[in-house]
Parts: sequence; structure tokens; C-alpha cells
Amino acid sequence: MPMLSPMWTTLLIAALATLLLISGKVRADIVGLLVALALAYTGILPLDKALAGFSSNVVFIIIAIFILTKGLETSGVTAMMGERLGNLARGSERRLVVVTMLAAAVLSLFMNTVAAAAVLLPPVLAISRQSKNISPSRVLIPLAYGTLLGGTATLLTTANLVTSASLAAHGYQPYGLLDFLPVGLPVTIAGLLYMVFVGRRLLPRYEDAHAPRTSFADLMEAYRLREGLHPLEVTPNSPLIGRPARKPHLARESGLTPVGLVTPRGVRFAHQLPPERRLLPGDVLLVAGNIQKADLEALGLRPLSDEDICDDFRERATLAELTLNPRGDAVGKTPQELRLYARYGMRVLAIWRHGEILDTNLQAVPLQKGDALLVQLPPEGLEQLRNAPDFVILETFGGARTRPSWQAAAAVGLLLLALVPAALGWLPLALSALSAATLMMLLGIVPPDQAYQAISWRVIFLIAGMIPLGVAMRDTGAAAFLSQQMLKPLAHSPAWMVAAAFLLLTTMLAQITSGQVAALIVAPLAIAAAETQGIDPRSLGMAVAVGASFAFLLPTGHPVNLLVMGPGHYKPSDYFKVGLPLLLVVVPVAVLAIQIFWL
Repeated sequence: MPMLSPMWTTLLIAALATLLLISGKVRADIVGLLVALALAYTGILPLDKALAGFSSNVVFIIIAIFILTKGLETSGVTAMMGERLGNLARGSERRLVVVTMLAAAVLSLFMNTVAAAAVLLPPVLAISRQSKNISPSRVLIPLAYGTLLGGTATLLTTANLVTSASLAAHGYQPYGLLDFLPVGLPVTIAGLLYMVFVGRRLLPRYEDAHAPRTSFADLMEAYRLREGLHPLEVTPNSPLIGRPARKPHLARESGLTPVGLVTPRGVRFAHQLPPERRLLPGDVLLVAGNIQKADLEALGLRPLSDEDICDDFRERATLAELTLNPRGDAVGKTPQELRLYARYGMRVLAIWRHGEILDTNLQAVPLQKGDALLVQLPPEGLEQLRNAPDFVILETFGGARTRPSWQAAAAVGLLLLALVPAALGWLPLALSALSAATLMMLLGIVPPDQAYQAISWRVIFLIAGMIPLGVAMRDTGAAAFLSQQMLKPLAHSPAWMVAAAFLLLTTMLAQITSGQVAALIVAPLAIAAAETQGIDPRSLGMAVAVGASFAFLLPTGHPVNLLVMGPGHYKPSDYFKVGLPLLLVVVPVAVLAIQIFWL
């Protein structure tokens, strides 16, 4: 038996979970599991109800969306869409912002928000870099905000699904596929107009000397690779003699990155060398990094002058410029810990970090949010990298690109199979989406192993663990108690003010946790408040769901903000400067739309 009453025990569990999520000291998925376990051990919920979140429809919908999105990526559909939409935007900064935000909003209607941004990031970045009068910093935050705004118009956004599941758990009708459109569409239009005519002008025009460009020469200059590549001759007294030419362990001893061997026929990269090939006196190693005379003497290496090495490197190398996927597992880990060479044959040549270039001892450098990496790898490694969950490819040089095939048409057909029956009311969304995702795997568009890798299991376990907390807050009266305390200042206020209060509460919480976490915490309170005030719970739920997408103020407010931070060279203050006025624009529009269509 708990020492506290069930209500106060539930409130304590909710408070501790919120503090852990805000602090970031414990991973979000672990917090979700701890909540479910706490509810079971304290007897607040029986075991079957404490674990019922794992059988929730919303969990299976989110799983299916991850797989369907991956299918669109691997089949080449999203690449084609991104490039064609990007081509429409050429010409002016205003047009680029308009087309980018529209495309981002449309893609986020049926794709994961981060995936939608990742699709558009390379073509939009390439266009802005190629135009002398367009800075990437003027268009990438609009890209991120476009996906967030578009997410308000569809059920398929995670926060919206979570709110819908909360309604269902309280015995109310969940939202349909198109229920968010009357609110999300005017919000998206208002946000787009603000960004086009006002917001983009508030963004800085960063012209960083090290900003990566799209030509090979510019890339070499941006990452200082021309002066960072060195041919080094192995002298007869070198301790490297006899070591594998593929991995001579230079990074460990000198911080240099071995790229391959320089031969009379040109550069042979590490992946092209046979495993049994050993270093011999007179071999010429090609390395990247900052060479030190003392290190070269200790290793028995003699620098050579070769003006043609960069030209030969350009002709033979497959290079990629990457940024970290904020939802991946690469943040905080070193390239060595990520086993990048073993997995992709990848050599990290340089790291761009906040305007500075890191080029030494890169295998031991913990990667940070916003980093951009220049890497060299074999063509087959590049194809594997396109499916990697930890990185987003910004640009490539050399290597074959994935070409669209019959799988592209099949992926689009399966997406329609997932959405159309649900939109017409023929099938529940969980059933149609999961059926389409299963067919995606059966057809080999997304092999099962890739499908499991594509799913953000952190999100799944967080939501599955936190859904029962909403049930506990309802059953114990905790939600009603909290909502009553919150509503005291609004005791005699109209319904639209109550909706605005919950929308703003969710929005503020979303800045420091995440949209889905904010929705998980606030949705039960909004439903209880609606019951107390005699308001339709679905209307206050709509306010919570929409507010969860307004994570405009901080780069950490949403992973999509972090995704564009490095390529755009943004500072945290840039988000607040343009995001606060955007918030002041879209909140009144959202409240008015909720008043008209829901209250």
C-alpha cells in the first residue's frame, strides 16, 4: 500500500517524470519505462493497465509511419521530390523560402517531421549555396519551421497522435485523419506569410569563410583540405614498416587520418588495398590532418611535395558532407566508437564545428549537435550511409546515386493504401497503416532489419510508458485536481481563454522537453478541465496538440531545429529572435480557429 493517497502518489510520479525529462539526466525512453513500472509497483494501476500503452493503437501507427517514411526514402521517392521541389525555388530568396516552407509543410503531413526536413535539406542547401544573393542561414530555419507548422494540420504528427490516444483512454472519440486541417491550415498559412515577409529578414546573413559549398574546389577550401592532405614517404627506419596498409594506426599515434597510398597510377584508397598489403620502405602514404615535424620523425615519415595530389584525389574520391541526425545515436560518441570504418569504410577527413575546422585526432573527437563532417568512403559505403539513422547527407561527390525503380511507385501506392481508407472511414488508421508497412517489408522496399532500424524506439517506449500515466491521473482524480488549480484564475473566463491557456502551457513546456512529452503531460489536464468547465474535451485536446508543435524558441525545442543548426551556422539567439514573433502570430490564429471550428 502506498504511504500517500493514490492521487498524491500519481502526482509525485508525474512530477518526478517531468523533472527527469526536463533535466535530460535520464533518457526519455527510460523515463517512460520507469513511469509504467512505478504505476505498477505502487498499485496505482494493475499490471495489465500499467503496460497497456504498449498495445495502444497510437504506438502501432507511429511504428508504421516510421517504416512508410523509410520506404519513401529508400525507394528514391523523397529524393526525387526534394530535388524537383528545390528546382522550383531557384531564382530569389523569397521564392526559395515560399517553396521550401510549402514543400516542408506538405511533406510533414504524411512523414515524420525530421525525415521531411532531411529530404529537403540537401537540395535547398545546394540552391542557396550556388546563389550569390542567398545565404543558407536565411532559408534553413524557415525549412524547419515549415515542417513544424505543417505538422499542426495532420493526425500523423506524434504529439497529435498522443493527444488523440489520451482522448480515447478517457472514453472520448479520438481524432480522425483530417480533423486537424481546419486549425492547422490557417496556422500554416499565417506562419508562412510571416516568415516570407518578416521572419526571413530577422535572420542573419552568415557569410562564413568556412561555409561549405557545392563545387569540389569550394569544398576543399571550406574544410581546408587542400593544405590538409599530405603525401608522406615511409623511410627505411620507419616503425610503420610491416603494418597493414589499410590501417597503419596513424590516428592513434599522431592524430593523422590515413586515406590510402599514392602510387604511380594515382591514389589507391584504403578500401581498395588488399588486407594482406603491408607497408614497405618507399611507400607513399596519403594522410589528412595537421602534420607535426616531431611526429613525422618519430614515425619515420618524410613529407613530399606533390601539387597534383588534390586533382587526383578529386578524380578518384567518393566524398560526402554529413550532419548529425539529432534523433540518432551519434551525438556524444566518437567516430571510433561508432565504428564508421568497419560499417561504411568511412574516413573522417575534417569536422566543421561552429565556424572552426577540426582536422587532427578526429577518431577520438566526441561529435556534437550541429557538427558537419567531411568524409571519404567507398561508393558502396555511401549507399549504406543513405540508410543510416545517425547521419543526414548534405552533399556528395562521386559515387553512384540511388535510382528510382518500380519500388518508388510501390512506395507511393502503399502510402495511399495507409491513408486513404482511414481518411474515408473505411478502416482504422492503425490497421491500414500497419498493413501498408507490413507490405513494404514483404516487397523488400524496406527489409525488416532496416525497418527496425528506422523506428525511433526511444519515442515508442516513451509514449508507451507515459500513456498509462494519463489513465492514472484520470482514475485517481489527479488530473481533475491539477486542472482545478490551474483554472482558478480563469474561473469565469470564456472557453476560448481556457483553450488559449492550455495551448500556451503546452507550447512553453514543448520548448524545454519536446512536443510529444508536452502533449503526454498536458492532455490529461486539459481533458479534466474540459469536463469541469463543460467544454468539449476534443476542443481543448486540439489546443494541446497544436501547441505542442510550436517549438520555435530554442534549437533544442525540436530535433528538426537541431538538424538545420549546423548547416545554417545558427546561434541559439537566432531561433528566439525569429521564433518569438512567429509565436505571437500563430497563437491567436490557432485560438481563433479552435473557437470557430471546435468551441
